Amino acid sequence: MSQLRHPVSTCATRAAQWKMWLFKVFSVIYAVAVCASEDNDATTYNPTESESTAPPPFEPPVPVLERTSSWSDVFSSEKVVLECKATSSSELIITWKKDGSPLGSGPNPSPSPDKSVLTITVSSSQDAGYYTCVVEGKKKPSQTKESGPVEIKVIDPPTPGLQLQTAWKDVFEGEAVEFRCHVVSSTPGWTFTWHRNKQQLQNNPVEIINGDGSSLKINPVRQTHKGSYTCKAHLTSRGVNSGFSSEVMIQVSAEKPTLTLTRDPEYDVMFAGEAVTFSCAISVQSAWTYLWYKDGSKVTESSDKLKVQIRGTADQGSYTCKATRGQNPAFITDSSAAKQFKVQQNKPKPTITQQPDAKKLYVGENMSFECKVENSDGWSYDWYKDEASIPNNSNSLKMKGLALLNGGVYKCKAKRDKTGFNTELSDQRTVQISEIPVPTLKLVTKWPDVFPTESVNMSCEMQKDSADWTYAFYRDGTEVQHYNSDKDRNLSITSASTSDGGNYSCSGKLKSRDVYSTKGSPLNLHVYDAKPTVTLEQNPAHNLMHSEDSVSFNCHVNVSSGWTYWFVLPDGSELDLSVSKHNITSVATKDSGSYKCKVSRGTERVFDSSYSNKIKLSVEERPKASIVLLTGWSDVFSTDSLSLKCEVKESTHNWMHYTWFKEGERIDSFNVTHTVTPSNDPDQSTYTCCAHADERPLYSKSSDSFKTKNLLLKRRVLLSISGCIVFGIAAVLIGCVALRVFRKPNGRDDKMEEVNLFPTMAELKITDVPCPLVEYITDASLNAPAKEEEEENGTVCSETTPLPITKQEDQAATTDNQETTETNGGLSSFLK
Repeated sequence: MSQLRHPVSTCATRAAQWKMWLFKVFSVIYAVAVCASEDNDATTYNPTESESTAPPPFEPPVPVLERTSSWSDVFSSEKVVLECKATSSSELIITWKKDGSPLGSGPNPSPSPDKSVLTITVSSSQDAGYYTCVVEGKKKPSQTKESGPVEIKVIDPPTPGLQLQTAWKDVFEGEAVEFRCHVVSSTPGWTFTWHRNKQQLQNNPVEIINGDGSSLKINPVRQTHKGSYTCKAHLTSRGVNSGFSSEVMIQVSAEKPTLTLTRDPEYDVMFAGEAVTFSCAISVQSAWTYLWYKDGSKVTESSDKLKVQIRGTADQGSYTCKATRGQNPAFITDSSAAKQFKVQQNKPKPTITQQPDAKKLYVGENMSFECKVENSDGWSYDWYKDEASIPNNSNSLKMKGLALLNGGVYKCKAKRDKTGFNTELSDQRTVQISEIPVPTLKLVTKWPDVFPTESVNMSCEMQKDSADWTYAFYRDGTEVQHYNSDKDRNLSITSASTSDGGNYSCSGKLKSRDVYSTKGSPLNLHVYDAKPTVTLEQNPAHNLMHSEDSVSFNCHVNVSSGWTYWFVLPDGSELDLSVSKHNITSVATKDSGSYKCKVSRGTERVFDSSYSNKIKLSVEERPKASIVLLTGWSDVFSTDSLSLKCEVKESTHNWMHYTWFKEGERIDSFNVTHTVTPSNDPDQSTYTCCAHADERPLYSKSSDSFKTKNLLLKRRVLLSISGCIVFGIAAVLIGCVALRVFRKPNGRDDKMEEVNLFPTMAELKITDVPCPLVEYITDASLNAPAKEEEEENGTVCSETTPLPITKQEDQAATTDNQETTETNGGLSSFLK
């Protein structure tokens, strides 16, 4: 046997060898150096006379190191004795080294009193190495001599190997068990001891141990023999003992093992031409031989499987098995449970059934067939439609959501995949399929997106035969309302949340049976996670407005439709509109204040949004224009025209342009003044004006009406009277002169006729000289009703009034109108 060495011991031994080798190398180098040094000293050193007469140093003999034991490998706990031999040992001092290093004092290693013998009690691999002894003379000076090295190798005792000679660890009472123990070592003379549960066994008639103890046989085994078995190796000649071997556990069962008999295939009824295989399994697997029986008669077979090829009814019956192992005596188990089957001679014919068993089916309806073979099992099935094979091997053929192409002739047959046995074809079934209506999901509420707490109503209807259907609703493919009743066609969400959003669809179900339509087109319902954002916008967006301006408030909601708009006015009242705009065509100061809005929709459950932002509107009175007469009474005899000026009092605005209106119609006059003459105003009209600027307010209010009729009448009357007086005076003077020249005096009684220098109006009418104002003054103009003056006040000025292309210079005029201006802008009559 080869020698066993512990890994640690081997490493330590190699390390010691390296150390010894290095020690020898260093010794050689040291010797060479010493020789060289002595040569140098011999050539350079000249001793004195006293030195040359000194005695030479003592040179001891070279020691010899010997080991007293006869084996090279040392086991732990063994002793090794080394002896250092040298002549004249009494005159020498002996020291010891290990791997080139001096050994310390102590019990291990233990030198003899004269230190010539070293005893080492090996305790571990650290004691391995190269040992030498060094001698030196006791008298000085002296040299040292070292012996050659002796190597000590330390190995651990070998661990024995334990083998179970029998092929099973689980044994039953009455069986035999055999073990064998061995070591791998180059050292002969090992013996063995046996232990069960760490207790040493002794040789006896049941537990038989051979001469050197290398084998153990137990025959017969009993319950007391179960446990953990180990062995130990011993080298008695050197007092070396190994440790325990690895354990081998033996289980001893009082009861016999159980057998399980299975059959493949496990069909209760078999047919001629099929084959069946029996398998006999034992609870304890090891080295069993099997025995087979049919109806109590032994069948020749030794393996754990028995295959039976069925030829007829003679092969049917009851099958069992047993197991046996070992010799002298053989161990036999009890019989297994029986497996039996029946054999049918003729091929079977499957029956086919249909569900629902109706002559007419609908597209979208579910249909199934069942193919069945009586009094047998283990079948897979082949299906055929119109003689074409259908990929399905189960006994049922299910079709969901039938289409027109599913109609046809169906039949089936059965087969057994394990045996390859086929039945005959079944009878055929003819299927007719018709279209079914598709439901339509409609949104009762008018908007497809809703907000939290809003209500939603949906309605599902069939195009045909609606009374025959009940309805189900789905959200994102998941059912949310099942088929309840024929009246429940609506899906109502009383208070929507974000989880209610998704794609909704519906399907119908026939009341008479489980006939389901396909789902209609999906209807998407979006549910927002918050109320809509309502924004109020003003157009134009001026913070300050003026009376007569137009302003529009737009209540904008960011999403959806169907809203009713509520505008909150400055007085707190609410105005509901169907449109999003609230227009004020002509603002007034009463319209000043804060505006906001909200939206709502729904009838039974009204949904209100939050209020929008507030907009503050400020309205001031628009400045008003007025017409001032620039022509004074001092000009009454020098001109027959009137000069009017348009001005805006109490306003620092930079008014740039002006618009004049005559009788409500715009005239081509855009200056600050306007001149009225008989030629351009023969009818004595009513005038108004307004002012325009290039900054807000862009225009003023129209002025009050300025009436030229009364003014011109007064001026014409004045001129007529003045002309008549002058003409009368001139006529009187001419008459007087003529009388004096052409009339002869008639005496004393003749008196001069008195001349009336101031004729009456009647007298003036007799004259042939026409009054220059007759053509201007008519009864119609004098008696014009006052109502026309009221209608003339309706002229309005706006931002759209056309402005002049060029600006003319204002006509400068001076007037003193404080005494002549009436409250209506005219002149006071001088006839008062």
